[in-house]
Amino acid sequence: MLRVAVRFFARYREATGRQRLEVDLPDGGTVEAAWAAVVDRHPELGRYRPFTLFAIGNDYVGPDHALRPGDELCLFPPVSGGSASRSRTARRASRSDRARSAG
Repeated sequence: MLRVAVRFFARYREATGRQRLEVDLPDGGTVEAAWAAVVDRHPELGRYRPFTLFAIGNDYVGPDHALRPGDELCLFPPVSGGSASRSRTARRASRSDRARSAG
């Protein structure tokens, strides 16, 4: 048996009313198995699965990542705002470069 801590951030913490939860998984359990265990206890989180980011320590991990005893799995919603702003800035810079080249 494998016990891992799951830490909730942002909307996940708001939806569950908790900051943290411990789940027991079979040996060889994955991030996806931990997610399923969390959703069993908090079905309201199920709709967020397509958007959920997972991390162990300071590293993002995928759903197939094998968990180890004592791991703390962090659940994050996607960060919004940054990429769209960078895209607009990049497009403006690109247009500016083309205008200088044409001129």
